[in-house]
Amino acid sequence: MPAAVVLIVCKTVIAGPPDQNAPYTGYENREWATEHSMMVCRRQEVQLFDQAESLGAAAQPFNLQRCQRSGIMLGTQWDAGHRGSSYRFWRVACPVPIVDTRTGDIISWKMPECGHRDTVRCEVDAEI
Repeated sequence: MPAAVVLIVCKTVIAGPPDQNAPYTGYENREWATEHSMMVCRRQEVQLFDQAESLGAAAQPFNLQRCQRSGIMLGTQWDAGHRGSSYRFWRVACPVPIVDTRTGDIISWKMPECGHRDTVRCEVDAEI
């Protein structure tokens, strides 16, 4: 599995009056923005590397569990680093294997698309 995750970030809007403690906490009352009953999202592909491995430690295999754990941590960091943006982290997606149907062997990996076609409209992949 390639060491990469896909963060799906979606547009939000201010949903009501600010919280009474907002000047102290920075909290914003937000909800997912919708256009024509669809969420508006973007796909952020993030390449990962193991710093310990680069320093000479034994390599740990990058598997689905590590991908999901990394994605949740990266999504939280993404939200914290983009507080001025109207986009917020919604989901994480991990690489999907492409399997040879005759042998059952994994022949390649595919990075996931943006999201659910019936609920999400994906904008062009771009840096926010």
